[in-house]
Amino acid sequence: MRKTIILLLIILFPCMCYSQPRMRKIKVKDDIYLHSQTGFAFPKEINGFNRKGIVSFDKKNENVEANYVNGSKKVSLIVYPAHDGYEDRLRREFLITLQSIMTYENVEGQDFRIQCVSHQSGQHLIHGLSAKFNFRGHESLFSLYECGHWWMKFRITDGIQQESSLDSLERRLRDSLNPEVLINSKPLSHAVSLYFQKSAFRDSLMLGCVMGQAYAKLDWMNNNLDSLEFQTGIPSSYLDYHLAGIDGALEFAQKHPNMKSSPATNSMLDFIIAVKKEGYLEEMFDENYMGCLIMPDNLILDTDGYHKWLKDHPFNRDLLRDNVIISNE
Repeated sequence: MRKTIILLLIILFPCMCYSQPRMRKIKVKDDIYLHSQTGFAFPKEINGFNRKGIVSFDKKNENVEANYVNGSKKVSLIVYPAHDGYEDRLRREFLITLQSIMTYENVEGQDFRIQCVSHQSGQHLIHGLSAKFNFRGHESLFSLYECGHWWMKFRITDGIQQESSLDSLERRLRDSLNPEVLINSKPLSHAVSLYFQKSAFRDSLMLGCVMGQAYAKLDWMNNNLDSLEFQTGIPSSYLDYHLAGIDGALEFAQKHPNMKSSPATNSMLDFIIAVKKEGYLEEMFDENYMGCLIMPDNLILDTDGYHKWLKDHPFNRDLLRDNVIISNE
């Protein structure tokens, strides 16, 4: 059973601001460059791609990028700190970084589809997100993997304007690496903390529902994850993790019908009950998480039906609030 620490704190997770980091070339004498903090190997050659240089973006060489080339294709492999784990950090980091790429390359406004990707490295199942987009007439792929206290990131660009399978290439490249080393260098703890935000204290029923949601998610983790997968990060990539939270909130509300509440809390619960009754919970999460969720293989989404239903049932924005953050260190 995992140890759970409840912290009744009103904290706001800060937005991460990015500035242009310093960049310094690293001179590599050996064929393999080992990441200074983890021992993760940047080999001289990966699946036909030859390393052309390594750069560091910090004094401790924690944030490191290696560049590889094979003909018209270029690959950047980056490892950098992720620090403590917290719920939804993979999606947030992915979208922030993707937006930074789009802004820097001046290709904003493109239509792209995000997909969930997973990788078995040793005994660890590692989850990530990936997206393809067009970069100056060439196909480009960006992917990010959650590896405990570290991120592993790929940026792949094909210099020939033609259809190619960058997804397959990315799989071959990551299969040649060992991201489990990143996790094993400092695995995330099994001790879980709950950080309650100011919005959770709106009224008694709201706080009870938020706690019911959090405990239901913890139960789902205990029942569905092994300890090794938990070391990579909070499993908020799973749709079922979020569905369990909804059920926990509704169960608390149903057991406490006379608890003090506000019109805002009642409106939020009415919307949840309605969308669940119509069978659109999966569509709701898929849309509001921009496809950044692992869906059951046999699930068929009715997105058109959900959009028609929303015309008479405006989306309740309270559902997007981070009323409680589940975290592990």
